[in-house]
Amino acid sequence: MNSSLNIAIAADFSLAEKLVTILEQSALSNLSITVIEAEKFSEEQNIRFNNKYVEQLGFGDVDWANYDYLLFAGSLPQVTYVATAAEAGCIVIDVLGICAYLNDIPAVVPGVNNEALQAVRQRNIVSLPNPQISQLALALKPILQQYQLVQIMVTSLLPMTYKGEEKVRELVGQTAQLLNGIPLNEEQQRLAFNVSPIDNQEESIKDQLLLQKILPEFNGQFIEHSIQVPVFYGLSQMVTVVGYEFNEVDIPLVWQQDDLLRYHAEQLMTPVLNGEIEENDEALPLLHISQVNTEQEKLSFWLVSDERGFGRARLAIELLQLLLEND
Repeated sequence: MNSSLNIAIAADFSLAEKLVTILEQSALSNLSITVIEAEKFSEEQNIRFNNKYVEQLGFGDVDWANYDYLLFAGSLPQVTYVATAAEAGCIVIDVLGICAYLNDIPAVVPGVNNEALQAVRQRNIVSLPNPQISQLALALKPILQQYQLVQIMVTSLLPMTYKGEEKVRELVGQTAQLLNGIPLNEEQQRLAFNVSPIDNQEESIKDQLLLQKILPEFNGQFIEHSIQVPVFYGLSQMVTVVGYEFNEVDIPLVWQQDDLLRYHAEQLMTPVLNGEIEENDEALPLLHISQVNTEQEKLSFWLVSDERGFGRARLAIELLQLLLEND
């Protein structure tokens, strides 16, 4: 590995910290890192990499020609820096999947469609799909290699962090307020102790197109429902696929061979349990699969991950490793 490579990470503090932590645990721990504050860090928010403080810059202070790779997790108004960095020769990993729907930018889920990386040099940009699609694709890939699917139905339970750290803080505040017997203002959107459907037909259509972009071998019906739940962290999905003559035994065997996945034959995984495991375990974040059931021509299973630790940070670092291997 070339230790002279310079990597820039543009993200809020929470995600930048997760990305750097996973970099430290990877084979890329000897690289040079700079953090770009996509949101202004507070004075006490400092990033350390290999026990050393990392240089922290604003977007306006960056000379992109000095960097080989950019892990971009900034906001939509900051996307102009993606094009600027790419034009300067810096390869950009779009961690939030903002560019994933563009035809001339590859969208890649590590281990699912690595071959799409061949097109990276067209624009010097590669997109990581959103966590809903990424973890769904990881679970579906081995199934599609063995079976033809005619329908995929998925219900995603989206935590507050899916909409940003500000929503997490809002949920914390509302929960404390209600537990202390203080009613919310009438104009406030009720987040605490509440669930609500996310009715966005445009996003569902985009997700279907994105799934087909990543898994072109699937050309069946895709049905998606998204529900906002009062959970701080942890993306959960109930998935049912319809095909022909499923073998309940062989699919978990394939899942167990993937280092990104962990199959639980007996234990039901939940976002809370996953969070406790990751807090007490120094292992890398994983996608957990449990509650596997077959019924005639249907197969159902339950997916759980930390959407930021796994769906954003770990998969972004996996993607960076693939790019370095193919360079």
